[in-house]
Amino acid sequence: MVAACGMLRWIRIALTLFVSSGLCATVLNASGRDGTLPPCALSVNAIAPDSLVIIWWNVENAFDTLDDPSTKDDDFTPQGRLQWTSKRYYRKVAQIAKGIRTAVGPGAPDFIGLCEIESPAVMEDIVRRLPWEWSLWQYYEEGPDTRGIDIVVLYQGERWELVQANLTFNAIVNGSRAAITTVFAQRHAPWDTISLSWWHLPSRRRSNPAFRQGSLHQFCQNTASDFILGDMNSDPRGPLAGWMETFAYHHVPFCGNWGTFAFGQKWSHLDSVWKVASSSWKGNYRAIRFNSPSDEIRLPSLKPTFYAGKYYGGASDHLPLRFIVHK
Repeated sequence: MVAACGMLRWIRIALTLFVSSGLCATVLNASGRDGTLPPCALSVNAIAPDSLVIIWWNVENAFDTLDDPSTKDDDFTPQGRLQWTSKRYYRKVAQIAKGIRTAVGPGAPDFIGLCEIESPAVMEDIVRRLPWEWSLWQYYEEGPDTRGIDIVVLYQGERWELVQANLTFNAIVNGSRAAITTVFAQRHAPWDTISLSWWHLPSRRRSNPAFRQGSLHQFCQNTASDFILGDMNSDPRGPLAGWMETFAYHHVPFCGNWGTFAFGQKWSHLDSVWKVASSSWKGNYRAIRFNSPSDEIRLPSLKPTFYAGKYYGGASDHLPLRFIVHK
């Protein structure tokens, strides 16, 4: 099913959430060395008016409560192993919407990429909890994942026009995640265009990294994007950097003191942003603290939806990324 360029508007009183100001000077680059990034512009209050705000977030199993016989979603039903009731579902979508608002800050986003979305109904329930003045349109095309989870791209329809969108199935791992490539053009001066790819590489449960490397090579051959954002299921300081450099992509500077994904007390940097060398755009990104009580210095704890089969009621085991882009 495709829901392309369809405007989603619901009038709603939206809470504007402010995150704490302050700049972070620690940068983790693709080589793994620590460096200093002059003005990192991590505070939402420090974002220049002409910058673009892009959000990426793996929202961890955003399933509705209905059984789809064509996918492996039995656990996420009221009678399933995880007892996925309407109460738990609506708490989940409310938490996701709150996390998006937190990641965006006081302004409006240009683009939002979400992965692990099961159905258009889930997206409707999330979007109706976001500020109506964001004027969000969406591109949603169902992929081949056996569990039925997909990538969805939201964009500010009053500012941007979607001029091209391609869904690439993963030919390396049958029934696995897909990749989306989108090209957007501004509807007014300065009439910029930007191409963005959104990836969800095979899970680390597949211990052989060749699955991720092969998927990456296939997606790169079908990609001509300024930036690639996604859950790479690989640390950007490891072999992933070399794989991406083969196609002239380099890790965008990361600002922060921890990773993007938590499994228990262990943190990993699984989500990342990559820039093609020929692009005139530049920027930096960070993981936004959400459902995490710790301060900037220490490793935070993170409340997921489930951990080891136990329900915790959080939004996700990943943190949302805020990517600030400018020329």
